Amino acid sequence: MLDLVQTALLKKLKEDSLASLYLFTYNNETTNPVLWVDAFQKEITPLSDHPDILKLFKGPKETEYKVDSAAIKEFLAFISTRPLQLSKKFIFLYDAQDLSVIVSNKLLKVFEELGSDYCLMLFAPRNTALLETVLSRAVKLSLPEPTGPKESEDVFDFKTLTSPQELLSVLKESDNDLEMEKKYIEFAIEQCLKKKDYKALNDLLQTLKDYELRSTFNNSRLSRLTPFFN
Repeated sequence: MLDLVQTALLKKLKEDSLASLYLFTYNNETTNPVLWVDAFQKEITPLSDHPDILKLFKGPKETEYKVDSAAIKEFLAFISTRPLQLSKKFIFLYDAQDLSVIVSNKLLKVFEELGSDYCLMLFAPRNTALLETVLSRAVKLSLPEPTGPKESEDVFDFKTLTSPQELLSVLKESDNDLEMEKKYIEFAIEQCLKKKDYKALNDLLQTLKDYELRSTFNNSRLSRLTPFFN
């Protein structure tokens, strides 16, 4: 699922209103900018290696981008030609905090004159020192924190329950007890179907009818759920 920043950028791309230079900062402990770019790229093209897209990294032994770095030379060659297929060329440069002063000064005019045929996106961890050359000319955005799986009823193992009282305790601790109760009923049905026992299935159908009646007349939760453990 795309985040709000990706969605906004794609909208601007469609409207042909993307800026030529962006600076994205991110939480280095939780966010992987490479994965973020991959997801963004898939919305632009199904090709993982598109001629109008360039991804730049420092060399394996480089501590910073230098004038003679392969990445900088590749970047300058890349922007010397117009887009082949896409509406503009995209350049993604990682570890922008490691652009040397000399490189930054050399690229100053490039940053100012990229034009609408190009979109350069720089990525740097938050709280790292960035050159004013970059800061003053880029549209600054922050990558959202990734949303991981919730530690909630979605991952609770109902098989560990041995009594309706244990289930009630779980429901009391849940942020959404009604949704949790519904999930338990679905679990009970699923377990019964796995047994392929017609008598057990008929008993469960009756239990479900009784459950609906008890729910309608606001019977206690314990009285509603106890039959599922019998």
